[in-house]
Amino acid sequence: MIQINSQISSKTIKAVGLISGGLDSTLAARIIKDLGVEVHSLYFAMPWGCCDKGKAQAAADNLGIPLVVLQLDERYLKIVEKPKHGYGSALNPCVDCRIHMFSRARQYMESISADFVFTGEVLGQRQMSQMKHSLKWVEEGSGLKGRLLRPLCAQLLESTIPEQEGLIDRVKLLNISGRSRQEQIKLAESFDIRDYPNPAGGCLLTDKNFARRMKDTFKHGYRNFRETIALKWGRHFRLNENFKVILGRDAEENQALKAYAHTDDTIMEIPDKIGPTLILKGYNPSEEILALCAGLIQKYSKHKENLNPISVEYCLAKEIHNKKIILAKILSEKYLQEVSV
Repeated sequence: MIQINSQISSKTIKAVGLISGGLDSTLAARIIKDLGVEVHSLYFAMPWGCCDKGKAQAAADNLGIPLVVLQLDERYLKIVEKPKHGYGSALNPCVDCRIHMFSRARQYMESISADFVFTGEVLGQRQMSQMKHSLKWVEEGSGLKGRLLRPLCAQLLESTIPEQEGLIDRVKLLNISGRSRQEQIKLAESFDIRDYPNPAGGCLLTDKNFARRMKDTFKHGYRNFRETIALKWGRHFRLNENFKVILGRDAEENQALKAYAHTDDTIMEIPDKIGPTLILKGYNPSEEILALCAGLIQKYSKHKENLNPISVEYCLAKEIHNKKIILAKILSEKYLQEVSV
């Protein structure tokens, strides 16, 4: 096992590392830090919160390095909607996603006068984004040509500017490739790094159900990136081109949907609050639309077998105390299938 513990320059070398809290990015940060580099880490928070920044913070704390959290926002959603390099298995624009994040990492690098950016990427680990050609696309597209270092597989790639300038000793970098994590696990043991998460899909854009909902959102429009967070919760229905419904499946989702409702959304609930909360997206709904929504609540509540329509409360999210009542429309299973997203 290579012991990485040397410092090759009296100059203060500074680097920005992308860290997720996973094993690979943690190892990369440890390797670079042990080379005597002053490491500053970045974590990118997805709009829909599918990743855990707590794990990134824990990894940074264990390594003794500062962590800055950057939010991916509307700019990122535009990339998801129309990626230059296409999608992976669902709606995941992995190459364009990295270009966007690494571009922002470059800006941060320049703002703190750092020498380079590094990541925990491993050659060949991910088919779309971690092959040689895609690694090169990301480096060039982000404006980091020559200054994007991948310590875990650097010896399998062209040398970078910090290596050429003697800021980083290339011999102390690694040559890991492929999808097996055995070498990383052994390296983690040598560093006494034990508390790390198992690899997982992580990104919701690889989930076909979530991707379908996101496509529907792109087609019909959204008001801000915060609104897309609700795509990961509940049952979704597209009543027509102007109205979308999200129905909570449990008390936790009901609360989350209300917390993330847009001020112009309509909130609907059974008066006793025992049942699903419904969020209706769209402006100035008619009584017919409201009755359909009330019918959805009835269909997924304890009243689903009731042949008589129930009463449902509704109000605008910005007028929470101005509640009105609407009678539900009894809905068929066929209708549910037709409007389900």
